[in-house]
Amino acid sequence: MVFVSQRLLLAHVINVFLAAYCSAQHTEQVYLSGTDKDHTVDWQFQCTSGARSGEWTTIPVPSHWDVLGFGSLNYKKDIGSALEERGLYKHTFEAAKDWEDERVLLVFEGVMTDTTVKLNGQTVGPTHQGGFYRFQYDVSDFLKFGEKNLLEVDVAKHSANESVNKAERTADFWVFGGIYRPVYLKIVPNQFIERVAIDAQANGEFSAEVFSSTNTSKNIGPKFSIEAQVKTIDGEPVSTPFGVETITPGSNSSTTVAAKFDSPQLWSAEKPNLYQVEFRLKRGSEVLHSTTERFGFRTVEVRADDGIYVNGQKVVLKGVNRHSTWPDSGRCLSEAVHRLDIETIQGMNMNAVRMSHYPPDPQFLDLCDELGLYVLDELAGWHWHYDTQIGSQLVKELVTRDVNHPAVLFWDNGNEGGFNYSLDEQFGWYDPQHRTVLHPWEAFNHVNTAHYLEFDRAEVASKGVPTRHGTGEVYQEWEDVNDPNKYIYMPTEMLHGLYDGGSGAGLEAYWEMMRQSPVLGGAFLWVLFDEGIKRADGTIDCAGNQAPDGIVGPYREREASFYTIQEIWSPVQVSLSDKSSLEIKNEYSFTDVSECKLTWQLRKFSQLDDPEAGYEVLAEGEPALPSIAPGKKGTLQLDLPNDQHSADCLAVRIDNPQGRELWTWVWPLSDLPPKAFMENDNRLGSVVISSTEKEISAVVGDLQVAIDKQSGMLEGVRRGDQKYSLSNGPEATTVPSSLISLNHRMENEVALIEGEFSGGLRSVTWAIHPSGWIDCTYAYQAKGESDYFGVTFDYPAEFVQGKKWLGNGPFRVWKNRRRGGTLGVWENEQNETITGYSEWDYPEFAGCFSDVHWMRLQTSEGPITVVPHDRESYLQVLLPEQPPEDFVGKTKFELPQCGIALLDAIPAVGSKFKTPETTGPRGQPNVGKGIYEGKVSFYFGE
Repeated sequence: MVFVSQRLLLAHVINVFLAAYCSAQHTEQVYLSGTDKDHTVDWQFQCTSGARSGEWTTIPVPSHWDVLGFGSLNYKKDIGSALEERGLYKHTFEAAKDWEDERVLLVFEGVMTDTTVKLNGQTVGPTHQGGFYRFQYDVSDFLKFGEKNLLEVDVAKHSANESVNKAERTADFWVFGGIYRPVYLKIVPNQFIERVAIDAQANGEFSAEVFSSTNTSKNIGPKFSIEAQVKTIDGEPVSTPFGVETITPGSNSSTTVAAKFDSPQLWSAEKPNLYQVEFRLKRGSEVLHSTTERFGFRTVEVRADDGIYVNGQKVVLKGVNRHSTWPDSGRCLSEAVHRLDIETIQGMNMNAVRMSHYPPDPQFLDLCDELGLYVLDELAGWHWHYDTQIGSQLVKELVTRDVNHPAVLFWDNGNEGGFNYSLDEQFGWYDPQHRTVLHPWEAFNHVNTAHYLEFDRAEVASKGVPTRHGTGEVYQEWEDVNDPNKYIYMPTEMLHGLYDGGSGAGLEAYWEMMRQSPVLGGAFLWVLFDEGIKRADGTIDCAGNQAPDGIVGPYREREASFYTIQEIWSPVQVSLSDKSSLEIKNEYSFTDVSECKLTWQLRKFSQLDDPEAGYEVLAEGEPALPSIAPGKKGTLQLDLPNDQHSADCLAVRIDNPQGRELWTWVWPLSDLPPKAFMENDNRLGSVVISSTEKEISAVVGDLQVAIDKQSGMLEGVRRGDQKYSLSNGPEATTVPSSLISLNHRMENEVALIEGEFSGGLRSVTWAIHPSGWIDCTYAYQAKGESDYFGVTFDYPAEFVQGKKWLGNGPFRVWKNRRRGGTLGVWENEQNETITGYSEWDYPEFAGCFSDVHWMRLQTSEGPITVVPHDRESYLQVLLPEQPPEDFVGKTKFELPQCGIALLDAIPAVGSKFKTPETTGPRGQPNVGKGIYEGKVSFYFGE
């Protein structure tokens, strides 16, 4: 049927069907449980073993009993008493009298794991096995209508089917127990629409398989028919009804309805246009049952030797793996959590999510449809797969539940060897779109999804060469150069996060390389959040180092990698070619740059003594962006004020069409040394220099600086009666140094103390000015490979209270994770956060900071201002703590023990299983090449 646009004709047709429609019966849904973690209903409960077992009590449903302190709470596998642990549930409810002539279905959205259900003492059907899937029973014949009914549910945490345990409960995630998704009654007419499977293509072709149940004694009479009508998401009809006039009566009988629409609005992650379609089961003119489904017009293609296409446009999936977990409630979630996760994912400029390693709550997919995220929907099977009998049932439950989501681009049949190849074709049995089935980790169906390839091997895979895996006592992985086919390269796990490693660390090099590939399909980082569970004592348990792999924390606290990814994966990239001309690159697939919003600001940074960190906006504007098509580049000349001398920087922010910030770039407009407060006329007095047997001292006003004659190092500083404990520097980090000579002299009212050294340190000159500023100019030698090199100063960590600085921030950097910060004035208080291990108070305080123009350390002794003079060097503040040695994996790093350090080279950080050297050029060891010179200035006190 052709799309109808004439309003009068449409209104007439609607009136014709109005009377019949008003008599239609819709599905009624009555919750027996609550709807999510924040809205629960108490049921009677007993746990059979472990903590709080053996007695009847109450428990909120939905929930996990082990998260609430019953039984045992385990990660990765059931152990000990958990093998026999069961949860016994009872709940009483009333069945309405007027349901007696209806069909009543009892629906469970998700129970872990084996579920046996009784109603009024009778078993209503076979035990369901599989913890991540929707299942239901027809309980019409078991209910007492108009009376109280007793529902009993026996849940075995550990399945009687060993393949279920291997697929679901011997896996790299928490293995919970309980009724963790809603339970409800679905009341439908005796003759009803069971389900539909929609195929709506980008060319406007619409078809739907409608499965109905009309197998009753009332089939005598007018014939049954199926009618459909497409509407906007707001309910406005966009077509006349269409359908099939005669259908074959029976249970689960299938009828296909079809129509053609002219120029529908298409669905994509960038433009998630949705429609709804109402299906009506009719007998003659009477509407017996109606149901409504949302859908989107979109076409997905996997073009061998090329890439992934949506609606005829090539797309690159930039995504992350997501488990379904919240610290306080386990896998029992809520709309608020789902929205937070999607906000977090899209906040990193990602357009895709992989549902590792099991299907999510259906509400999450609803939101992906609405908000625009591409989805890989996954059958569980971490490293082992379901047997074919149970797997066939679970494939059906997965696909029939999720088939109409336009967000779902692919089905995943297991993970990393957990593939039952007998199930591959079965996804298509229930999916009229015949989405491509992937084997995450394997080269399959024209897509190489290889996990965690080292940089050099990823370069090979980016050329289309498939990756193969061997089995046996020794793990094998190789590139199959003999395969003549080119495979789309789309790793479904890469840069495995752990603590502060992986994720953003290494991404820049990988992405620069992968973007050159003609067969790039995308990439999925591991993993969205640290999968921590809150124990009864309030601690967050990440199962040692098994689960703190996230880009964000357990409560979605944003770590540094979040911002690194946000900048690198921004779909609009901006660079400054001169002080007012921008070069803009459009990496969207469907969005013209002109649909976005640009805001520029001229900013003046707050000063050292200002009470607040930040900046003042001196001028700003919102020029219209030029039309730049997807995949193209363009320029924009900013109309900035002529008088810019008082501005420190130009900031340019790009928002997407929905108003979300993609990224803000900040460029300095001039050199930003702190001349204003270093070259002032303030004088403490005249500098007096003196020498004793042990030290050379310079005194100006109440400031005293002492240099040790034995070592040539700073011995200490005093302001009046206040001692400052900065000392023992500058010491070279390369090899030990020995003092050769130490001299002092006055020059232009400045006291100079000059030392010559052998070993790592070569020379040091201290200059003490009448203003109280102290300059330290140094030279040291570095040769060969090293994790870091530079000079250090000692200062007690326990004296440090906070810091404020002008530089790249607010997070620390690694050699292979330098992006994600912006130039600004930042401050934070001292914290003891160990990324992903403790505290989750971000940004972390200690570490290496880049492009530091000045920094003021707040200490218990008073403020200490540090001014590096080399923008290319790094300022290290204290020594970051690391997790225990047996936890840290390949994310272990080496940095000097110090109070502060001026470093010309800093270490890269690895990922969970890979050393930093495997992450590309920026992960390689530093190589010292001779003499390095530097200068740093200090001021003690206000």
